Order: sequence, then structure tokens, then C-alpha cells
Amino acid sequence: MTVIDKSAEEFYPSIFNDVLAPATQGPSSSNTVGVYRITSIARAILDGEPISLQVEMSTKGGFYDTFFGMDSDKACLAGILGEDLIKSDLGKIYDVAKERGLKYEFFFTDRIEKIPTEMGEFTIKSEKETIVLTGITMGGGEILIRDINGQPCEIKGMHPEEIMIKGSDKPRTVPSVYPLQTIKGAVPPFTTSVGMLEYANKNNKPLWQVALDYECSLTGLSHEEVWKVAEETLDISYASIESGHKDGVKFDGITVAKTPEMREKMKNVKLIPTGAADQGTLDALAVMEYSNAHGIIICMPTGGASGIIPATIKNTSKTLGKTKEDEVKALLVSGLIGVFYFPTHYHGALGCQAEVGIATSMVAAGLVSFLDDDPDTAERAAVLAMQYIIGQVCDPVAGYPQIPCFIRNVASVPVAMTCANYAILGLDTAVTLDGMVQATLRVGEKLRAGRINDLGTCMNEYTANPCSACGKCAK
Repeated sequence: MTVIDKSAEEFYPSIFNDVLAPATQGPSSSNTVGVYRITSIARAILDGEPISLQVEMSTKGGFYDTFFGMDSDKACLAGILGEDLIKSDLGKIYDVAKERGLKYEFFFTDRIEKIPTEMGEFTIKSEKETIVLTGITMGGGEILIRDINGQPCEIKGMHPEEIMIKGSDKPRTVPSVYPLQTIKGAVPPFTTSVGMLEYANKNNKPLWQVALDYECSLTGLSHEEVWKVAEETLDISYASIESGHKDGVKFDGITVAKTPEMREKMKNVKLIPTGAADQGTLDALAVMEYSNAHGIIICMPTGGASGIIPATIKNTSKTLGKTKEDEVKALLVSGLIGVFYFPTHYHGALGCQAEVGIATSMVAAGLVSFLDDDPDTAERAAVLAMQYIIGQVCDPVAGYPQIPCFIRNVASVPVAMTCANYAILGLDTAVTLDGMVQATLRVGEKLRAGRINDLGTCMNEYTANPCSACGKCAK
């Protein structure tokens, strides 16, 4: 099988492909979007209509705890059936599969290796052929198909490409599964946060303009076109806030939707005033609850952190009397900061610091743009926020994401506001954002290396690149 070799290509994350993306039904960028993208590609390269899908996963992998609780099974079916992830009703996807005569099976065995943790062997059949592929969801919606019919490959769905499948002389087209088409070989004007600050200061540009320059360099879009994407992204996230406040939001799990009830209590119960965070925290909760009810959200940078950025920007702007234009600028700055955290893949395996912490760091910088155009101040706010949150363990309960993500989204709103304020006041960080990203990775490796379950089994298996902390699972 011949595929385009991407291993030699340097990858530069796009703000609206990899950071403030994707738009999806909740609850998760990795568990929902990732598996959907894998089976969507599988459907595209299969000769004929799928008649069966089998997914085999490791009993010791991350999917064992989350696959059904976070509706990865439903996302798999939506992808293989060719359904639109945003428009389809995941709650009825099993009925759709039955109506179309699709046979399916999801199971766990010891045959499948446990690293990478969110990996499966996908067997897809049509009347004409059978394809077996290994698919990995890397975090933040990023995927990797590493082999097809036993032949190694590297398919990420970033660009359309032609492949030849072993045993077949018919070329297949792998579609791009990302919202924006990027230019192959494009190089952004900077690749580090230090480079970002140098670029901004040399060209006398605020970070929101720098963000436009960065995204245009990768996509070939104009400033006006990127601005429109940013505006649409913000509108979708604000719509998820409004929807989360409505009565009737329901989801499977171990908690129930509380936003409408709490909104009413706030009118009558005496609470400690927190200013702009009073409504902001409730808006963050609304997004998380709506996400878990399969509502349409923007992963910022993941589904598990999708409430923080829109709730914080919206309520800070309202308190300061800012405009929609100001809000879009804050979102652009937030997205630009998220680019530098891409080495974490925003993966909860490295702790909630890699989801909630990054979102808080991103929006803390974004908030600075409401009051100050100084790039160094915005970067300082981002570092302060991660310094506060670094070290949070991502610990799903009974396979459901609701705990502790709900309260962490809520509590991150005032944290971001506080860090923006103290960055403006000049509180020192003693480290650059680049240094903070490396610290996040180091702490994340320690977090996953230290997760030992009740059986004494090493749980250090949460990304595609295992560490060697204990020596048991290092490769």
C-alpha cells in the first residue's frame, strides 16, 4: 500500500482545526470526534456499502472505562453509516443502524495492546471486501490510522490523499476530516511563544492580529475570512450557553442537569459575590451539561473544557461594556495561545491540566485583550493560569466525564479573570509560555506514570508515546 509519507513533514497546528475546534455533538473531542473520524475514513476507503463493523479494544486501555459511558460506540456507528456528526441524532443511531441492516460488535480483549490507550482494531465489511485497520484517537479530535490490512501507514485525515490498499488494485481516496484545508508545506511566521512575542513586538501588532497572520499563513485565507470563522465559532459556543440554560436538558450518567435550577436559586439564595464570574460560572456549567446531552459545542480545546472560554469571554465583555468585535479579538488571542500547547494533544491522559488548564490559560490571555494590547502581558496571564492549575489529574468516575470536569469548568472562569488581572498588575511568572508547556508535559508524564489502579496495574498508558517512568510498559 502506498500512502503519502507525512513523517518527514513538520506539522503546525491550526487555530480553527486543532485548537478552537471541532464543532461537534458532545461530550468529547477524543471519544466522540476521534472515533467518528476514524470510521468516517474507513467508510470512505471501503469498496461498497458497509454491512458490518467490529471494534476490538484492550481490556487495559482507556476505552475500557469510557467507550460506552462517553458514547464512543454511537460515534463509531454514525461515522460508518455516513451520518453528519452535527446533524444526526446519536440517541437514535442504533435504530438507524438496525434499519440499514448494519451488523456491529464492540468488545474488549487482552489481544489488543494497551498502548496507545484509546486505540482499536476496526474490521469493516462490505459485500465486496473486508478492511481491517488500527485506529488511534490522540486527543482533541486528532487521529492516526497506523495500518490497513497489516500494512503500516500514517493517515491523519488532514489532507485528501490517494492510497492503495494491500490486496487491491483500486486506488482509494482518503478525505480530509478537518474543517479548514491547510496548505501543504506552509510555514507560520513563528513556532514558539518567544517567536510570537518577537513577531508581535517587531511588527507592533496586538496578539489578535498576530493570530490572524498565523492562521492565514497556514490556510491561505484572508484576514476577513479567518475573522468570519472566528465569529462563527464564537456564535456556536454562545448558542450552546443559551441551550444549556433551557429546561429539559438530559443526559445519561451519574449526575443530572442543574443549570436551570441553580439559576433560579441564585435569585433568592445569598451567595458570596464574584462579579463577572457570578453568571460566568453558571454559563460554563450550562455548556458542559448541554455537551453531555449531545448538544452542539465547540471543543475549546476539548469537549471536556468547552465551557470555560465562551463563558469567560461573554461575561467579562458584558461587565466591561465591550463589543462583539472585542469578543472575537479575545477569542483569537485565546486560540493563538492554545497553539503552543499542541504537544500535549490536549489529552486528558496527561491530567485535566491538559484540558481544563489549557483552556483557562488560553482565555486568561484572551481577557487581557479587553484592557491591554501588550503581547507580553497576555502571555504572562496564560502562564499564571497554568501555574495555578498545573497538576490536576483527569479522573473519570464510572466511565463518565461529568466528574470532575463540571466543577473544574465552573471554577476556571474566575481563575482566568484573576490571572488576567494580575498579569496586568505585573505579577512575575519567572518562565515563558514555552517553558510552561514543557512543564505541563513533564507533570503530565508523572501523573499518568503514578496512576496505579487497585490491582496494582500500571495505568501509564494514555498517549501514543508511552513514557518509561516505571519500566513496565516502555517500548
